[in-house]
Amino acid sequence: MLSILPLFLYLAAALLLARSARAAPGARSPLVLALAALAVGAHAVILFQAIQTEHGLSLAITDTASLVGFVIGATTFVAMATMALGALPSALLFLAGVLAVGTGVISGFAEIHAPQWEITAHITLAALAAGWLSIAAIIVLLLAWQDTHLRARTPLGILSLLPPMETMETLLFRAVAGGFVVLTFVLVTGLFFVTDVVAQHLIHKMVLAIVAWLVFAVLLWGRHRFGWRGRKARQFTTAGFVILALAYFGSKFVLEQVLGRHWG
Repeated sequence: MLSILPLFLYLAAALLLARSARAAPGARSPLVLALAALAVGAHAVILFQAIQTEHGLSLAITDTASLVGFVIGATTFVAMATMALGALPSALLFLAGVLAVGTGVISGFAEIHAPQWEITAHITLAALAAGWLSIAAIIVLLLAWQDTHLRARTPLGILSLLPPMETMETLLFRAVAGGFVVLTFVLVTGLFFVTDVVAQHLIHKMVLAIVAWLVFAVLLWGRHRFGWRGRKARQFTTAGFVILALAYFGSKFVLEQVLGRHWG
């Protein structure tokens, strides 16, 4: 039940932000920032209590999703405090709240006993990469929605509360670039963390993560070399995110819920 608290706080911040963005575009409400900070703080406490067990570090699929949600929430809070982003953070805070609900729901998967700092760093980097690339995926969805309305010449409605498409694309590539850099470190540190990809049930995860890394690498190269944007950028971002989601969550779901196993 405690995992509902971050959801309520995230939702309250998201709704108040959307309301204030409509009334005063570009303004940053202290109340919204305070609610977002409380949501992130509550999320952190509940998540830490869920994953730190007497048997080791528990990272069930729901806790992994919650960890990604925490990265999204924390990143969004920092962005809100430093930039005027209209109602964009509302969607991100909502997603963070939804992901927080699963915290501690599934137990019994204590994957790592007495984790060393190297493993903890690897897990933290993986969550950071997934969180930032999830933000990129949300921006892609909103951009596609904006583009559909503009092409159809229909009123934007609530979409008018978002930053201009040029600003959204800039934010998209910042999120992709940041996620790509961190994902690179994840793959490199994985070389030291993984001792037997078959015995640790990691081969599918690693292959898919490498494929996702290649997709994002091509996207960033195309952006730098040819100025890719618009639909092509959205397509590559979506493809990379879907592959990465399969790597992190698809294979983990099969292992835990179908085969009754875990990584590590």
